[in-house]
Amino acid sequence: MRLIAKFFLWLISVAIPVVIAACYGAPFAYSKTGKVVDSETKEGVNGIQVACLLDGYEQDVAYSWEDGTFWIHYDAPCDSLHLEDVDGEDNGGYYEPRTVPIDEDCEELVVELHE
Repeated sequence: MRLIAKFFLWLISVAIPVVIAACYGAPFAYSKTGKVVDSETKEGVNGIQVACLLDGYEQDVAYSWEDGTFWIHYDAPCDSLHLEDVDGEDNGGYYEPRTVPIDEDCEELVVELHE
């Protein structure tokens, strides 16, 4: 009887939450969507690393897609976002790194990068 009780206790406390997290994903407290564009052409830039900075340290990282859009999710509020062209000359040229303050009230952030 104890063995059955232990199994059900394990099932309720460990197995079920793991299955739920696997099906629906782990929730994140914060997220930010935006777009990275070339300062001259205003076209989206692919492959830009977007990092959430908290007290100067990277917490979470995402990358911009082909149209320049990005979606980053993070567990703790960020001070700023650091954008860096990590692929160099690929995807249209080398862009200078840029750090922008983050405003949680802003729905979508548009960041212009200079070559």
